[in-house]
This record gives sequence, structure tokens and C-alpha cells, in this order.
Amino acid sequence: MVGHAAIQAIFAHMFVQVDAPRFIVLDSMGQGTQAFLAWEFRFRMKRLVAGEQCIRGATHVRFDAQGRVVWHRDYWDAAEELYEKLPLLGGFMRLLKRASRH
Repeated sequence: MVGHAAIQAIFAHMFVQVDAPRFIVLDSMGQGTQAFLAWEFRFRMKRLVAGEQCIRGATHVRFDAQGRVVWHRDYWDAAEELYEKLPLLGGFMRLLKRASRH
């Protein structure tokens, strides 16, 4: 799936999974036909974890001559930003992280 339909599907799925989702752009840099955004994604999970959650990441986008996004890639650490916050899996991920530091 590509184009508007793909974007709509991603956001529809997000609203099923989480409450009060919002992206906060912290910084941006652009040069020519590309840009980078540093962001926080804040939300409340509907199940499993109580309270507001925050995932920090960055996005790289490229634009065509009309200014439309033709390429998009997000970068974020799923282990630290999401998995460590989940019950059961979180404890295991933190244990692995501590073990890798020794």
C-alpha cells in the first residue's frame, strides 16, 4: 500500500491502539530536497501500561519537485523506548541491557 491510503491506514491503526496520540517536533533541519525531524511521540496505551508514554525518535524525509514526500524513514530504539516499558518483557529487556554493559 502506498500514498494517502497507506498513511490513513497507519493513523487508523494508531488510534485503535492508543489514546491521546500526539507528535511533538523538537527540532528540524532541511537542506535541498530533504529534511530531518527530531520528535517525541506521546500517548497513553489502552492496555498493559498506565500513564503517558513517550517515544523519542527522528525522521528523514525526501521531497519531489512539487514538495511532496517521496521517501520517509523513522529512526527510534524500540527496545529502550517501547519494549522496556511493557510488563514482563520490560524486565527481560532491562536485564539484557544490564548484562550487555558488563
